[in-house]
Amino acid sequence: MLWSDWRYLAETSDLWGKIHGGEFTADVQERVKSVSGRKGEKMKYGYLYYRKGMLENKKERPMNLGDPVQSLAALGILRKIGIKEEDIIPVDRYDLAVYEGEKVILLVNGAETYEHYAYHTKFLPVSENIIPVFIGIHLHRELSEEELTSFREHQPVGCRDEFTVSYLREKGIDAFLSGCLTLTFPKRQETAVQNKVFLVDCPEGVEEYMPEELVKDAVRLSQILRIKSKSESCRLTDEEADYYSETAEKQLFRLRDEAALVVTSRLHVAAPCAAMGIPVVLAKEVFDGRYRFIDRFLPLYTPEKYGQIDWRPKVGIGEEVKEEIVSMCRCLIGVAAGRERLRNVYLSGGGQNLFFRSEEEAAVCSLPMEPKEEFTYAIWGVCMPNSYLLYEAMQKKYVNARMVCAIDTWAEGVYKDSVPIISPEDMEEKLGKGTLILVVAPAAHEDAVRRLEGRGYRFALMKGAEVRLF
Repeated sequence: MLWSDWRYLAETSDLWGKIHGGEFTADVQERVKSVSGRKGEKMKYGYLYYRKGMLENKKERPMNLGDPVQSLAALGILRKIGIKEEDIIPVDRYDLAVYEGEKVILLVNGAETYEHYAYHTKFLPVSENIIPVFIGIHLHRELSEEELTSFREHQPVGCRDEFTVSYLREKGIDAFLSGCLTLTFPKRQETAVQNKVFLVDCPEGVEEYMPEELVKDAVRLSQILRIKSKSESCRLTDEEADYYSETAEKQLFRLRDEAALVVTSRLHVAAPCAAMGIPVVLAKEVFDGRYRFIDRFLPLYTPEKYGQIDWRPKVGIGEEVKEEIVSMCRCLIGVAAGRERLRNVYLSGGGQNLFFRSEEEAAVCSLPMEPKEEFTYAIWGVCMPNSYLLYEAMQKKYVNARMVCAIDTWAEGVYKDSVPIISPEDMEEKLGKGTLILVVAPAAHEDAVRRLEGRGYRFALMKGAEVRLF
């Protein structure tokens, strides 16, 4: 998939010059250098590619050009942070759950809606061959627990809007507001031919408030493309998907090269235009949660405010905002790559065929009682941290056993689960001779032998996994 015009846009940007040259790029390349998989393959870095689904009985559908515009932004970021061209691959956005290609660290941005109910697509949870970096993501529906797994396993999640931040945080997922990746498009070079007014899916009623000189020669465009697919499957062909992406690219760059003003209701017209320094008016009958980030940069006009529209807006996304978003992508990609390197280190080692358990678990297994036997016991030495591990091991091994008290020279009050703590001085009065006393404090061993041996008590001196029964 060739988006060659990005080169022109990137190379003419001051931001690109700062990021793509000098010490910054060297640092980036060190941070995101390729990692090796289990078979020694080189790690790839990916962006989403939109091969849309089709209905079986209707091979035509409307498609929003904003989707591939977001992918163009992600591709630009991968280039900005120094990923080599041969290491960048497109990944079908609608096959993330069943992806079987090369291992890839994938920038996952865009929106997740109810589309999978109508079309043959599967977005979440992502395939094990994908290491997702979620940034600029919008969630437009309730996710299942299975779908939320990917976010839990690969948090933090950079969200496009506050609506999505709140939703994921309610699910216990670490989420933050990143905004949309389209905010990182470089500022355009100003030329004399940038003199047209474009109305891109302009909402009804707005033109009534526009000055006549702006309306009379305005160019009307739509962000919606209809494709009559010739595919024999329920997905666009590769050629049709390329056409979809290239149409989005051409329209975006037409706005960049020709627009003096853009009036639109479309989020992914307004955001990239603002990033490129194109004066833009964003107007819509109703703004939903998707727009809860762009309001920091643009005024949002609803019908009751159409009369207040500034038709000579001075807008733009600060270079510091772009740098922060790119920097966050670089960091998250670096973390993902580092985690994968460590994963492969430990996978390649194989590990040893040992049965791992705590010393307390081993000690409990040395006791002579049967697992379902009913008996009472006490633990001596509650100031020792391993007394709590011993208690948990006893509960696990002897389900019918009951701890009646804890014993300690210095501690008072209650132990876990409201078990009382008694002094060694009170054992004879408060502890029956049939209770097994487990002495875990080595400093108490001598005192325990002196107090208990030969007096009819059952007790065990414990040190690590060692057990001496009396």
